[in-house]
Amino acid sequence: MFEIDRIPIAVKEHLNQKGVAYEKVVLAAYADRNREHTPCETYLFATDKELYILSGVCVSAARPAKKYGNMPKLESGFFEHTFDSFPLTELSGFRVEELLSSGRLIAKRGEDNESVLLAVFTNFCKASMMLFSKYAGKLAAGDPIEIDPKDDPASKCCPKCGMRYPDANRRVCPRCMEKGKLFVRFSSFFMKYKGYLVAMLASLVLLTVMSIIAPYLSSGFFYDEVIYGTGEFAGQILLVLGLIISTRLLKVIATMINNRVTSTIAAKMVFDLKKTIFGSIERLSLSFFTGRQTGGLMAQVNEDANTIYAFFCDGVPYLIVSIVQVAVLVVLLFFIQPLLALLALITVPLFFIMLRWLFRNERKLHARRYSNSRQMSGFLGDVLSGFRVVKAFSREQAEIQRFEGKNRNLAESQKKLSLFTNYAWPLAGLLLHLGNIIAWGVGGWMVIKGYGNMTYGMLLTFIAYMNMVFDPLVFFTDFIDWAADCSNALQRLFEIMDAEPDVSERENPERPETLGGRVEFDHVSFSYQKGKKIIDDVSFDVPDGNVLGIVGHTGAGKSTLANLLMRMYDAEEGEIRIGGYPVKDLALSTLYQNIAIVSQETYLFMGSILDNIRYARPNASFEEVVEAAKCAGAHEFIMKMPDAYDTRIGFGYKDLSGGERQRVSIARAILKDPKILILDEATAAMDTGTERKIQEALSQLIQGKTTIMIAHRLSTLRDADELVVIERGKVAERGTHEALLQKEDGVYKKLFTLQDEALKSAGIRE
Repeated sequence: MFEIDRIPIAVKEHLNQKGVAYEKVVLAAYADRNREHTPCETYLFATDKELYILSGVCVSAARPAKKYGNMPKLESGFFEHTFDSFPLTELSGFRVEELLSSGRLIAKRGEDNESVLLAVFTNFCKASMMLFSKYAGKLAAGDPIEIDPKDDPASKCCPKCGMRYPDANRRVCPRCMEKGKLFVRFSSFFMKYKGYLVAMLASLVLLTVMSIIAPYLSSGFFYDEVIYGTGEFAGQILLVLGLIISTRLLKVIATMINNRVTSTIAAKMVFDLKKTIFGSIERLSLSFFTGRQTGGLMAQVNEDANTIYAFFCDGVPYLIVSIVQVAVLVVLLFFIQPLLALLALITVPLFFIMLRWLFRNERKLHARRYSNSRQMSGFLGDVLSGFRVVKAFSREQAEIQRFEGKNRNLAESQKKLSLFTNYAWPLAGLLLHLGNIIAWGVGGWMVIKGYGNMTYGMLLTFIAYMNMVFDPLVFFTDFIDWAADCSNALQRLFEIMDAEPDVSERENPERPETLGGRVEFDHVSFSYQKGKKIIDDVSFDVPDGNVLGIVGHTGAGKSTLANLLMRMYDAEEGEIRIGGYPVKDLALSTLYQNIAIVSQETYLFMGSILDNIRYARPNASFEEVVEAAKCAGAHEFIMKMPDAYDTRIGFGYKDLSGGERQRVSIARAILKDPKILILDEATAAMDTGTERKIQEALSQLIQGKTTIMIAHRLSTLRDADELVVIERGKVAERGTHEALLQKEDGVYKKLFTLQDEALKSAGIRE
């Protein structure tokens, strides 16, 4: 039995009622749409002979019926919408058809190979459907099912609630994790600031002590001992006023010290927090960034650092002082009048019960608001970066509508959070205020009746201390708000900090002093998504100093081979070797020191042209930079710039054309002087004349270097020592340019003939 997703008991019982014993089910999975694309629960079950598809709503205590629209009074159980079955022997060719944000599970039926739609799902269920398709195909073919340990969902789901882990390598469930451990774990980060924190805490303690003494001097003591008293301080108004002024002055000094320490520590801690978050992001592999928006990551670096700092530096110290202050004041209240204290503080336990409920609900609202805020930041980053494309296709109104949708979602989540805060917290404050009213009412009666020797001065002191008790309790409401927001930020931070890079060094990597340039691909396979191979059993080798050309249709997997060689990703099967060393055994620093790539997607950093070229080798001299630029055909246009090599490019500065950017990128690779050079459509953005000049320069550069050239313009690869033709992720053909042209109906010959005819039709002679 392979239960890809956890199946609720109510669903199993319903299946038994339909005459299908769940014990006979071999394969089970969950999808979140029915075949009409309507959101609901869909379960797929496969026995040895039949495939069953059950759609409906499962109602339980964990998932109440009120979440399902027009069925508010349903009792626990499964409520069926549709139930279909297919003979498994009639099905074959199971496959997942991926759409933009959803997908479909399809199979072929009967001798006519009629396509049958089995399930529709969002991307949340895509991994499950991939597995179901894989093993259902084996089951339909009559093959025994042997579960691959990598496919076992038990290692990817929380055993308590069944929710998938956000990161399969980090077995932490956001739903079941103990939120308190987040704060305990992160508190160690602040140990290097313990001197500042002690000074901050000491100033807050002094501030609290003065705050407690001041009401006593100015109320009970002043009335009972000075104005109406007969003791030592009777009539000593100036003395007592001096004491009151002194306490106020000490309070001001403590406040100034606290503000000074807080201001000093703020910049340092925010700096270190952002550095920690950014460092955690930077160590992850390329696959982490391909699945996330730049704007969202920017929001995480900036917002989460400020949120965490505000909680630990503005919240926690005041919390500690507030707890001590409340404890001391409660003791004083009971010392003044026990019965009155008991009655006045009766609302405090109710207040803390309410706080727990408020925290749970506010944390969810904060998470929703942050998610919408991050989506908004990601959307803005994408649109503003690609605004030239928006203008070119006149999509301004469409992007405005998309912005309105994102903005509306953010506004709605912010409104719900604000409404909850504005309604819930005043009610919590009112609950505390009832205790104050009780103190005035009962205390006033005690003064009038003379009960318990209660005096007017004692009542004023009691009321002042009561207000001082309630102020920290009201602060707890703000603290709960901070804690809810901070726990979400800490969870996001630890998800990144604990994430395991897809590509990492082994414990003792190889660091050879000299690394040969021989490149070998030995039965290499790779897929970006499970079940969809991009590279399939590819094998070839490039002798040291030789030039290999890689050609093929768009999407055949050519650039993926370059990414695998540079360990941007790791091959799933097979082995890649450089100089006889498996790339997985080499230190990453050694690997990258010996390889340079010029990609079809050029990227230049904001700064000077000199800095961008020198990025490959920061210690290179100016003369070496110029020589590299000349070799790349960039020196001529650079010298025409206002400040030549010191011309700043990027946002708000000089903008370069596609060809100019490409030539700067080539100069950067040339300056590195690597043993292995990868040219991935390096001259795609240039005209034929410029390309020929650069090819001549590159022909001198690649002497003695192992070079892998990927190009659509096949004429540029004529002089390569060998060509490899990639077709649908496989090596279709290998050989020299002349040898491949001799093959009848060869893939390379077809590509070359079509391209040659197209160039002739355009009047271009190469």
